[in-house]
Amino acid sequence: MSVRVPPRGTYGFEFPSMPSSAMQQMANSMVERFRNDGGARTQGGVPAVLLGTTGARSGEKRHAVVGLIDEGNGSWLTVASLGGARRHPQWLYNLAADPEAVVEFGDGRRVRVQAESPEGTDLEAAWERIAIDAPEYVGYRSKTDREIPVIRLRAVDEG
Repeated sequence: MSVRVPPRGTYGFEFPSMPSSAMQQMANSMVERFRNDGGARTQGGVPAVLLGTTGARSGEKRHAVVGLIDEGNGSWLTVASLGGARRHPQWLYNLAADPEAVVEFGDGRRVRVQAESPEGTDLEAAWERIAIDAPEYVGYRSKTDREIPVIRLRAVDEG
């Protein structure tokens, strides 16, 4: 399996554009705050983690704070919602280019993961789980016409 990036939407929240230096400064600030506070939660109360990816164009390490839903057995779901924006978050493109990533939890624990896009009945089951554990994400689906991707992150056995 791989990470699939559907087309961007024609309507939805227009995420403000910023120079890449400003975006990087904001990302660095979020990482520092996450680590200093020992973690974070989304506005809806979903536990959040730092998702470490490799930049699709730059090849540099990138970090994003994302909500995470624990499926058990070293598997988690995250939603590329960007609050219902018409475009996808950059970390989705990064995972599509290189699905190997690192999840950093609030306690400092880091887990290497492989990202994939669930499809068909697996995707339907994932959205059902999200509706129960993180209903804020379901609401974003009505704010845009783009398909909001769900990504499964599976721990990589380092043995």
